[in-house]
Amino acid sequence: VAMADVAASKLAEGTRVAMADVAALEAEIDRLHAYCERHGLNSRGVSDIVGREFALPVDAEHKATVLQVTTAAQPHMRAFHLAWLGFFSTFFSTFAPAPLMPYIKPALGISKREAAVAGMASVGSTIFFRLIMGLVADTIGARRGMAACLLVTTLPILGMMYVQDATGFIVCRGLIGISLASFVACQAWVSVMFSKPIVGLANATAGGWGNLGGGITNLAMPFVFLAVRDSFAPGDDDAAWRLCFWLPALLHFGTGLATLTGRDLPDGNVDELELSGAKQKSRSDVVLKVGFSNLNGWLLCVLYGMSFGVELTVTNEAATYFFEYHGLSVKLAGALASCFGLMNLFARSLGGIASDWLGKRFGMPGRIWSLWISQALEGVFCCLLGLTTSGMALEEIPASNTAGRCVLLLSVFSIFVQMAEGGTYAIVPQVSRSALGVVSGIVGAGGNLGSVVTTAAFFASSDARTDDSFIKMGLAIVASSCLCALLYWPDEGGALLGPRALGRFNPQLVLPPEGYGGADVIDLSGFAKGAPATARSTVLSTVKLSESVSTASEYESSADAENGDGSKESAVAPAATQPCKLCSAELRSVLSSDAVEQALKGLALSPAELRHEDALDALRLESPGLSTDELRRRAMSAGGATDRSALELV
Repeated sequence: VAMADVAASKLAEGTRVAMADVAALEAEIDRLHAYCERHGLNSRGVSDIVGREFALPVDAEHKATVLQVTTAAQPHMRAFHLAWLGFFSTFFSTFAPAPLMPYIKPALGISKREAAVAGMASVGSTIFFRLIMGLVADTIGARRGMAACLLVTTLPILGMMYVQDATGFIVCRGLIGISLASFVACQAWVSVMFSKPIVGLANATAGGWGNLGGGITNLAMPFVFLAVRDSFAPGDDDAAWRLCFWLPALLHFGTGLATLTGRDLPDGNVDELELSGAKQKSRSDVVLKVGFSNLNGWLLCVLYGMSFGVELTVTNEAATYFFEYHGLSVKLAGALASCFGLMNLFARSLGGIASDWLGKRFGMPGRIWSLWISQALEGVFCCLLGLTTSGMALEEIPASNTAGRCVLLLSVFSIFVQMAEGGTYAIVPQVSRSALGVVSGIVGAGGNLGSVVTTAAFFASSDARTDDSFIKMGLAIVASSCLCALLYWPDEGGALLGPRALGRFNPQLVLPPEGYGGADVIDLSGFAKGAPATARSTVLSTVKLSESVSTASEYESSADAENGDGSKESAVAPAATQPCKLCSAELRSVLSSDAVEQALKGLALSPAELRHEDALDALRLESPGLSTDELRRRAMSAGGATDRSALELV
């Protein structure tokens, strides 16, 4: 009895030492993974549900946790780059006529009123189609919606080459403007690819780089016109501006085809996932009712109308403003006007970064305050831009040398416009996951509607001065920013209200049916049994090594469980386990030599133990990067554990 007590004591002490070693190794491995993931490396080797390893580190829902713009790897960064490039193409084509208006207006006999109507048509025609695109994104995927939008609207771009009067010009601009519905696809696609802590930055960057098309088209089209005229139509301005539209048409067609190479969701395309049972089939009636009944969505719709809508209006007006008011050449006026759009290169991302930063510290109230401040400052600088020349007679403005000051104010004004846009779409993914596409469509449609309203209210009148119109629009922007005070989430509160401050009130007036998931929710419990084992063991959550000891024993006991029909099914590694590339050559140097030794011992099994096929199969699942021969060699060189604890530890 005494000897047994001594043996038990030594065994308990050995167990405590072993667990302490496991805990130390576990902590070091966690630090290694954290370092690798911060630098964009999927060090855990996480794969999608059919075994394709992700290029970026992902969260439990397989959404990327970093934004690595230097790669276009499937699926996350491929979707990101195709999303912003598709939106960029539509923005470029929609506003391509604006810097060419000094040539188009006399050729077609377009009046100022007709030019304003054409501008409103270019941004107003897409309002309904943005709502439709939201439904498309929730049901069949944003990728296919983006591709269809680009390819179909290639035709009216080509039609612009053959218009003969103002009516034809207005119709073509309206049809081309439908393509701006791609913005909803852009934001919905990016939202399902990136995790909550960085979705604000990802959405803002994709939207900002897409909006950059407005600045690039103002900058590039006058030079394209000059090059075409000199090369293909010497002395014929009318033929030259028509031939310029080959460029946006080719951009649409090429980007539309490229978009089809992307992936709808991190784990695959919508139809494939629904067929396999991994994704719940979306119901259009549910997403419409849920999306249209969320009050926060409608408030953001108005707010976005006074940021993105203002951007569209200014993009249509800026080149003409510098040409007519400051007496600049068409080429120089287009270049200066492009400064407004070029701020999208970084400013919209700033709005997303600010929202994410404040959101991490203060939750949803922080995101709301970020939007409120950005939008209020947007209105202030819009007023300052108008005040620069509003007191001067029109004939005095060219000699006043205020063009430089106006460009500076226009640029700062643009920075806050873009930041407000980025801040808005940093909040949109938090509104309703069940109807993300529809809410994105509502808010996006509000942006275009805002442009129609601001153009009609401030710029359409034939006797309205553009600088005075800037002042009036700026005051309207400041007033509308106060709507941020009404945004409210029951569990997080709002800018001025705390959580549950309004009792049982919920801005989501119609709740989704119980158990209804969002368009991006993957459910492995419904995944087809015919999927490969490596797919069924895909990691959805991470557990610590010490926790996996108890999990593994439960898994072992159920390995030979009988099915209802009396047959046996070989066990699949539990979803809680996760392959770890501890033994890859490039990572060994990061760990200490002692940690590597412990890791190899954790993999060790004696040759006798390896004769158990179920043990060998389980070990293969846990370490898919190692061959059977390599597993046997390491087991023998490490001393050969003789019990099953080593397998359980792995």
